[in-house]
Amino acid sequence: MRTAALALVLLSAASSAALAAPRSAPNLAQPRVVLAVDGTEETRNLPILLAERLGYFKDEGLTVTLVDSPASPSPVELMKDGRADGAVAFYHHTFMSQANDEMVTEAVAVLGVTPALKLLVAERLRGQVKSLADLKGLRIYAGGPNSGKTTAANWLVMRGGLGLKDYTRLPNVGRDEMAQALRSGAADAIVSHEPDADLYESTGTAFVLADLSTADGVKQHLGSVFPSTSIYLPKAYVDAHPATVQHLVNASLRALAYINGHSAEEIAAVLPPKMLGKDKAAFRKLLAEDKQMFATDGRMDPAAARAEWKVMSALTPKYEPIRFDATFTNAFVDAAPARQAAR
Repeated sequence: MRTAALALVLLSAASSAALAAPRSAPNLAQPRVVLAVDGTEETRNLPILLAERLGYFKDEGLTVTLVDSPASPSPVELMKDGRADGAVAFYHHTFMSQANDEMVTEAVAVLGVTPALKLLVAERLRGQVKSLADLKGLRIYAGGPNSGKTTAANWLVMRGGLGLKDYTRLPNVGRDEMAQALRSGAADAIVSHEPDADLYESTGTAFVLADLSTADGVKQHLGSVFPSTSIYLPKAYVDAHPATVQHLVNASLRALAYINGHSAEEIAAVLPPKMLGKDKAAFRKLLAEDKQMFATDGRMDPAAARAEWKVMSALTPKYEPIRFDATFTNAFVDAAPARQAAR
C-alpha cells in the first residue's frame, strides 16, 4: 500500500510539473530567475511581459519565471522567503521594503516614467478650480496610502504649494458610485486611469486638470518624470549576481525599444489573447494610451527619484531615514548594449 501510495504521489507530481512546464525544455545551465510581478497582465508591467513573450530573456541566456503577485503574498513577501529573486512594481516599493520589511531593494531598470493617471475635477467646479493651488479643501478619490494614485495626488497637491492636510483623500469605491459622488457634491475630484477617466470626461461628470499619462504632462505638472514601473531586487542579490542582473536588464531594455518602436496594434498581436478581453478595440485604445508611460531608456533620473521619495515621506515619515542611495542604480542600464527600435 505504501509503495502504491508513493507511486501515486510521484505520478501526481510529474503531472503537475508537466502542466507547469514551459513550451520548450529549459536549459539547466541557464541562470533561473523568478520575478514577482504586481499584475502580470496589467499594462503598467508590459515591458516585462513582452520580454518574456518575445523570447528576449532566453536570448540573454536566462530562464525567467513571472509570478503574478498583485496582492497577497506581496512581491516583498515572496523575496523575503526566497520564492522570488526580484520584483516588478512601482519604484516606490523600494522605500517600502526598507522601512516596512527591513530589506534593502535596488531598482536596476526604471521601465516607466509616468503613473498613467489623470486628475479630474467635478464639472460643477469648472471655473473655480483652475490650478493645483485650487485643490485646497477638496475631497479627492485616490487609493490606498501607498498606491500610485495617492502618490500622484499628494505630489500634485504639494506642487500646488499645499500641504497634505489641505485636502481630504477619499478611499476608492465603485466607479458608478464615485461618478455619482462627483455629480452630487459628495466628492470633488478623482485620480483615475483609462478607460474610466475618459468615461468621467465624456459624460460631463468631470474635466481633466492634470494629465499624468505622458512624460511631457508629468514634467509639466510635477516638475520631473514620475519613476513608476521598475525591476528591483534585494541589493544582496544584485551584488551577488551582477551578470544575471545585467542580462535581465538587457532583455528589459530591448522590450522597451520594442514598445517605443511599435504601434498598439502590433504590440497587442504579441500579447496573450485573454489579456485583450472581448473588446479588442477598447484594449488597443487603452494600450495606445498606456504605452506612453514607457517613453524612456531605462535610466533613473536621480532628481525625480528624490522628489518621489520626498512625496512619499511627507505622508509616511518612516520613509525619510531610509538609505535613499541604495534604492536604485543606473550601472546596469549604462552597461547595456545600445538599443534601436526592435524590428
